[in-house]
Amino acid sequence: MTINCLLHNANTCGKEGTIGRARSDGSVRIVYAYDWHTHSDNTALIYEEVMSVINELKPKFPLKFSFRSLGAKDGSIYCDICRQIRSADIAIFDLSTYNQNVIFELGLAIGVGTYVFILRSRHYRRRTGTLSDLNGILEYRFSRRSGRLKFDTDFKQSLKRKLRNAAKRRMRAEKK
Repeated sequence: MTINCLLHNANTCGKEGTIGRARSDGSVRIVYAYDWHTHSDNTALIYEEVMSVINELKPKFPLKFSFRSLGAKDGSIYCDICRQIRSADIAIFDLSTYNQNVIFELGLAIGVGTYVFILRSRHYRRRTGTLSDLNGILEYRFSRRSGRLKFDTDFKQSLKRKLRNAAKRRMRAEKK
């Protein structure tokens, strides 16, 4: 599988080997992008929601599940984030604050075919005209109540279904 570099508009990616190894190691990967400058507990609460789904699935699937936030790890910020997105089975984006970096990462994930979940808090004011085409289509709206997240739609059930499918794919790939 040849991976094009989207940053340099090149026919090859310097992280192609790393991405290939990550895609074939039997791990189910979830990445999470959010505005690092927010001062709310949304991030921790979303982490708890995702981890509860992972912990529910672990007994059924003897695989490693990885849930990490996107960020620079070992070099170019763009290349590291691109590698993490390309290696992921699922990417979760909290667009509550309309952070441009997170929106760019969302576009990258959609472009490379990673399954995405868009989250948006009802506690942040919607900016007029911003991402209006996505409103109500791909997003999971949530609010905080009594220290927990309350989703308008069943985010946990949708996430569980997608993680279960990813785990089944990984297990089939390991048998080959």
